[in-house]
Amino acid sequence: MNKKRLVRLCCVMSVILMSVLDVDAQGVCSIVGHMDKDSLCYTRDVVRKVYLSRLDEFDQFVHIDSCAVSQGNFKFTRHLQQDEPVMVYFITGFDNGNIPLWVESGTVKVSIREAAYASGAIVEGTPTNNLNVEYKAISQRCVAVQQDSLKQLIKQRGEAYIDSPAGWERVLRLGAAELLLCDADRIQFLLDHGDSPLAPFMLEHELSYNFDQSYAEKLLKALAPELHQHPYYRSFSNYIKSQNLKVGSELPDIKLPLADGTTRYLSDFRGKFVIIDFWASWCAPCLRELPFVRSVYDLVKGKSDKFALISFSLDNKAANWKAAMTQNNLAQPHWIHASDLFGWGSPAAKMLGIEAIPKIVLVDPDGKAIALNLRGEELVNKVKELMQ
Repeated sequence: MNKKRLVRLCCVMSVILMSVLDVDAQGVCSIVGHMDKDSLCYTRDVVRKVYLSRLDEFDQFVHIDSCAVSQGNFKFTRHLQQDEPVMVYFITGFDNGNIPLWVESGTVKVSIREAAYASGAIVEGTPTNNLNVEYKAISQRCVAVQQDSLKQLIKQRGEAYIDSPAGWERVLRLGAAELLLCDADRIQFLLDHGDSPLAPFMLEHELSYNFDQSYAEKLLKALAPELHQHPYYRSFSNYIKSQNLKVGSELPDIKLPLADGTTRYLSDFRGKFVIIDFWASWCAPCLRELPFVRSVYDLVKGKSDKFALISFSLDNKAANWKAAMTQNNLAQPHWIHASDLFGWGSPAAKMLGIEAIPKIVLVDPDGKAIALNLRGEELVNKVKELMQ
């Protein structure tokens, strides 16, 4: 290889290496933490290890990573997948609270004054975490305003009045009024930053008690289009729909973990009539309902372009679920089987208001409910009607 070609090759390799390093830097979240005091709240022990955790579908913490604490310092490094959405994680390992933070590209700085009161930590350094600091400041200002109002009332009327029924009633009314103003400020802040995942997350988890169906839908529509595929947008949308379950309403976009290991969503079947059969291997009434479900399958199996039959199991164990499928000859072409194996804790079942099984939900091609509890011959006749 001559010298000129060698120089050119070295230049090309340098460019490639720089590109790879740049991609890695773009996809890394470094979480750097320090606690001034590492003593726990309810014991004399100190924090020796912390965890980077996520909430599962049961709202239980699942540890993603762990880190030893040395002289109050800890660090996590998370390599982000391509197109990984910005989401909330938690630093756990304390005995009195935890620290929520947003995992995204960049360096997240976590400053903890006292490990005994971990939730008071300041988290900043990346766009969404910095935005969250501003959002929390609104609530902090509102608390200060409420405290000032209470002090003024005590100054004017005295503590004896505050302790009286009339005084306590006035304190409650005053607090409620200040809370409404605070919530209005928080909602406006989130709408002003409607392109951030912070917006749908906080609207659902902190402010949704304020919303009726119509107002919640308007807030959802006000969020930026680029958020529409984000898990928190989907969650907020599903929350709104689950609060208004009735014939003619659009159903939540439930997640469907399929028996073959893939995942679909109810929205993947738009353009088709969808029959969702909620059942379980241990449910005797469900097994008695199977002949009617099989009759529906016989009607629609040749019309997979217009109909989808989904049997969603509320089993907890995959072995029991799949054994029941085999024993009852349910594993048939174009008969879709799904289960998240969470039993009655299934998010899909909760969002569709499933409190007893068997229960069969019929959905039109626009994702709206035709019926929320069809069974037996009524189910078969309704499907025949739709086929005409």
